Amino acid sequence: MKWFSSLLLLLCGMWLGGCQQEDDFRSSAQTGFQITLTDEGNQAYSRTAPTELEKPVASMFRLRVVDASTNKVAYSGKCAESVLVKEGTYNLTATYGDNPVIALDAPYYVGTLENQQVVTGQMTSATISCAVANALLSVNYNEESLKKAYEDYSVTVSVGDQSVEIDSVGDQSVEIDSTGIQSAYFQAGSSVQLVFHGHLAGTGKEVSYNIAEPVNPEKPDWKPFTNIPARTHVKITLGTDTISSGVGISVEKVEVSKVSVTETLPLEFLPKPKLESADFVNNELSFAETEKKKSAVINLKLSSPLQDIKLKFNSTDTIFAELEADKEYLLSNPDDSAAVASLGITLPEIGATTGSLDFTSLIPQLMTDAGNTVASTITVDVEANNRWASEDQAVNSVYTLKCKKPEFSIAVDERNCWSREFTIDEVNVTSGDPEAIKANLVYQYYDGANWIDCTTRENVKGRIQQFAQRAEDISNKVYKVRALYRGVIASAEAEATLETPVQLPNSGMEEWKEDNYVKDGLFSDETYYSFNPWQNDEDHFWDTCNDFTTRHRNNSNVNIYNYNGFHAVSYVPGRNGLAAELRSTVNGRGNMVSTFYNFNKVAGELFTGTAKVTMGTSGFFGDTDGSKDTYERIKDASFYNRPTALKFWYKYVPYNSDTWKVHVELLDENRNVIIQNDYTSSEIKNDWTETTLPLNYVEGVSYAKCKYIYVIFSSTVNSGSNMPYREITQTFYVNGETKTFSPAYVGSVLTIDDISLIYDK
Repeated sequence: MKWFSSLLLLLCGMWLGGCQQEDDFRSSAQTGFQITLTDEGNQAYSRTAPTELEKPVASMFRLRVVDASTNKVAYSGKCAESVLVKEGTYNLTATYGDNPVIALDAPYYVGTLENQQVVTGQMTSATISCAVANALLSVNYNEESLKKAYEDYSVTVSVGDQSVEIDSVGDQSVEIDSTGIQSAYFQAGSSVQLVFHGHLAGTGKEVSYNIAEPVNPEKPDWKPFTNIPARTHVKITLGTDTISSGVGISVEKVEVSKVSVTETLPLEFLPKPKLESADFVNNELSFAETEKKKSAVINLKLSSPLQDIKLKFNSTDTIFAELEADKEYLLSNPDDSAAVASLGITLPEIGATTGSLDFTSLIPQLMTDAGNTVASTITVDVEANNRWASEDQAVNSVYTLKCKKPEFSIAVDERNCWSREFTIDEVNVTSGDPEAIKANLVYQYYDGANWIDCTTRENVKGRIQQFAQRAEDISNKVYKVRALYRGVIASAEAEATLETPVQLPNSGMEEWKEDNYVKDGLFSDETYYSFNPWQNDEDHFWDTCNDFTTRHRNNSNVNIYNYNGFHAVSYVPGRNGLAAELRSTVNGRGNMVSTFYNFNKVAGELFTGTAKVTMGTSGFFGDTDGSKDTYERIKDASFYNRPTALKFWYKYVPYNSDTWKVHVELLDENRNVIIQNDYTSSEIKNDWTETTLPLNYVEGVSYAKCKYIYVIFSSTVNSGSNMPYREITQTFYVNGETKTFSPAYVGSVLTIDDISLIYDK
């Protein structure tokens, strides 16, 4: 018998109705039976059975329908789903097999149903319970002891003058239900005789022993070999028994049990093994190189224990280099299975009733051919219940692992493009494993002739490219960039555009425009001056506080005197040409001495942008109240680069330990501050002194692109009531001519020249 304990669960849903007719007889006007077969356990087999049962069991049964009143046969033939008969009462018999006296693996089944009535115009349900109608005997050999004494052996089972031979089939140490041992089937009620045959180890001498019916002292009448009833399965285990005449045979164990239809079904009734996979679509699985999250499992659908698997591999991928192309690797061959398993393929075990082939661990290891898709094919065939999955097919099942190039992209954030360096955004992996790709990735830029790995000036490779040349010496400003995986697979190209380093207009303080005006005074007409740091209004980039300290000139109600108006900023001889001189001044608006008013005590200021002065209302004595006058610095000097420092030359003559200040800030298009810094000093500097004010960018922080720059130099940080001043005669220059202003109320003096921006990032 081919013995499979797993069949009970497998066959619980199996259809025993063999006819392919789909008509619903219950809803028709026909008369007859609608047939269902079950086993004794009332396990009904319905039409919802799995479609893979290529050989429905019921189609192998015969059905006989006999009129109970006349004993005439109304139907005899294959067991059909529906049988048409006339109204009446019938006896039904379903049979399978021929019930020979004795035969190997020849089960015989019978089921009867009596006195079943049929009414005209109705299909009557008839459920026939089938049982095993013959008996059977199987032999289990104790190989461990028998192989020591015999080269080979078998047992002859006889009923009367007919017999069959049950051979040893190998290792019987596993459970008998899963070995596929042959069984002798014979007519119920028969008695059997057993004879052991063997060839002695070493001599080859043939010996035979009658196997006597075992005796059980507790059951004297127990006769397991005599008058064996239907549905009885006798299982004996044979071992050796040393006697005086040599090596004999003993019955080590006898088991007697009842069997059902599902336990004794012949293998040919069972479907061939199948291969199923939710991972492979149309036997193909596509994935990106390095991908880790892909499952690649082929499940084995078995009706009986696994007997073998054949595998063939065909691939140019190096992981399969140790395997021979198109060689047939057998799971049953230890060397073959070890070679396949060494790749990381998980294999099932022979004898397993469930299992799978798992290629999941291969997926992250397979590679493309420099980005070109590589298809690795695996031909799979599975054997169970003496049938191969490839049965009735021209070719075996071929599964394809299609390894495609990983997809990844880069971009360049304009905020990360500077005058001497740029940073490529971290690669964005859309298919493939980001960790694995990044570990084998370089970032490159194209210099017009070659692709070069991005490096810092310290030769550290990465996403940052820092050029060794000064920003002013780098002629190429636009670069193609890419990411390159394992030296052969490139991302789509992006562009990195360096900022072009430029200096501030009139940074040498060489360009000035004088504004002189004459206004009637109380005693005489006076000529007054104001100065602007530009030659043409359209070149206006720098401005001063002069429009505030000379704001009286636009007020017709004010008489101009030397105490109520004086330019705080003008030009003087510089390092090479001209320079800007910033003076703290108290000369301001009002018809009374301006030193009385703190709102006139202001720093001399030079700044980028535009000065906006708004005049307040006049006081009781005319224009004496200037407290409502406002002075605003508009940060509207357009500038599109981000320097790393501001450098300039200066002199400083403080009055009464005063302090000067420089402030710089970069602003974005919404006038939000990108970065800023300050510098102050109280030291006297009579000679030109160079100073650098850095802009301390933090590594790794993204800074917005610049739209405006604001730089302001102030002669004092103590404007208002705290500002120190004195009365002097102030000298100033107009087109190289020296002029004086007296009395002038002046405090500290800051001179600025040769302003420049440094680009080191």
